[in-house]
Amino acid sequence: MEAFNDLLRRLRSADEEERRVAVSSLSGFPFSEIKPLAVSALGDESWRVRKEAVDLILSVSPGDELAKELIELLTVQGNAGLRNSVVEVLQAVGEKMIPHLVEHLANEDPGIRKFIVDIMGGIGSVASIPHLTGALSDGDSNVAAAAAESLGLIGDPSSLPSLLKILARDDLLIRYAILEALVKIGSPVPLDSITPLAGDPLLKKALFECLGVIGDIGSLTLLITGLSDRARNVREAALTALDMIRLRSTSPDFKMQISQGLKPLAGSETVEYLMSMRESVDRKVRAAAIAILGIVGDPRALDFLLKGYEDENVQQVSLEAFREIGKGAAPFLSDRFSSGDEVQRCVIVHLAGELRLQESAHIISEGVNDPSSMVRALSAEAVGKAGLTEFIPVLVTLINDENQEVRRRGAAALVKLATVSRESVFGSAIQLSGSDNPDSRLQAVRLFGALRDITHLTSLSKDEDFLVRREAVATLGEMRVPETAGILFMSLADEEADVRLAAASALGWSGFIDESGYLKLALEDSTQRVQAAVIKSLGMRSEKSAFDSIKPFMSFSSGMLKIAAMNALTQIDPARAAESVREASNDPDEEVARVAVNLLTLISERY
Repeated sequence: MEAFNDLLRRLRSADEEERRVAVSSLSGFPFSEIKPLAVSALGDESWRVRKEAVDLILSVSPGDELAKELIELLTVQGNAGLRNSVVEVLQAVGEKMIPHLVEHLANEDPGIRKFIVDIMGGIGSVASIPHLTGALSDGDSNVAAAAAESLGLIGDPSSLPSLLKILARDDLLIRYAILEALVKIGSPVPLDSITPLAGDPLLKKALFECLGVIGDIGSLTLLITGLSDRARNVREAALTALDMIRLRSTSPDFKMQISQGLKPLAGSETVEYLMSMRESVDRKVRAAAIAILGIVGDPRALDFLLKGYEDENVQQVSLEAFREIGKGAAPFLSDRFSSGDEVQRCVIVHLAGELRLQESAHIISEGVNDPSSMVRALSAEAVGKAGLTEFIPVLVTLINDENQEVRRRGAAALVKLATVSRESVFGSAIQLSGSDNPDSRLQAVRLFGALRDITHLTSLSKDEDFLVRREAVATLGEMRVPETAGILFMSLADEEADVRLAAASALGWSGFIDESGYLKLALEDSTQRVQAAVIKSLGMRSEKSAFDSIKPFMSFSSGMLKIAAMNALTQIDPARAAESVREASNDPDEEVARVAVNLLTLISERY
């Protein structure tokens, strides 16, 4: 009793934390004894104390009697915290509260009735739908609107007929709530049941938002009209709705109809409205404006679209807008390229490459000779994207550019063009392979790789520059042509470790026949990186005869070699490998031990 009295004292304390702990301590007593205290704590001035009381009551799963008491507390005036706590409890208990809530739907106080329908919406059970649809006819607008909102939260299409029927009630609040509910439910409804609401300026925004979710091709005319509405928020709602319908429609009829509806807007004030959307902080609004302006095709919008292309958040939609306009954008881009600064020239030449327009070729032609190395690099890349084979000679000169990025992108463009103009690229590769500059010969390797020219790659695998040899060997390995096995095995004896490494890595493909056992001999390489690559390739080839040659590496001090050996042995013969791997699981090198444990798990699961 003394402990309980102390608890009562602490519940009346002025200290918030002391009251919270006291409420928590109530759980140590039978609920029937402390129920009044728990219920009283639901109205505490501190939200932390109230939260503790909510958790306490929920822990005992309120029965019918307590449910009725809690619902009665909704009538208490002047304590919003109490009401909120009661709502939280009732919603958390869920569906079994509905019969008790229904009893209060006829309460003479509209505030109570609104609380009841709000709680039903929060519970989210379809069992509430018949009662909520009945509440749509409540004489109090706030209650009826709350019922519509709750039906929207439940989201079941079975409530649609009732919601649409109540639209006939000439009440702004209720109609607005119904439109919002239709958005949440998201199922199609007859458009003629909601489009008459467009006559009410106060409902236009909500209506357009609703059409964006549930509308179809039949909404286009109304939404296009909404683009020129005097109210900015209505224009934005019409714009985003139109774009939402555009994005989810694949119908050719839709594309034709939206094009026919929007293109006449060119030259109109509506285009200026749409261009003003560049100031919107909402990315969705900016993206929708760009997409729709692309369809309209008004030249005044091209600067807006170009600005959008500079913004990575809307770059893709800007690109699609330019594609919609097509070759009509070429003169504009050419003019802006000539007058733009370095950043803008970079943006425009990149865009020209993405658009793949022959009409943009002169932009790229200027770009490859631009004083800016970044513009030159992007221009070279654009040549490859646009498939401009006439620029192949220019790309060859760019491979000798002073800037590494220009050289890299120039070579990459030539590789792309290899499938379009094999003969021209082959001529360029021959020219580069005869250069005194090893970097040019390196690019030749990449071109011969794209052309799958084994003869010239074999020749370059013996180049005086080890970087060229390494690239040629790696490229031959990637091609996986059995006839090249000889040159790859010979490269295992190259004087440069990087070349040997490339050969060892390439020989993991079993299609390269190793009758003389060159790979096993390469296990004696002087460089551990090469040894590790050889071990890995032997494992990939799963050659049983290699097991005993690899096993000694498990006793090496190098963690890299141990890990390579473990993996290879497991690939070749998991059962035989298990003992060695188990020993490695206690290795002082943490990484070796971790890999060993993972491999043991794999062995036990699969074998």
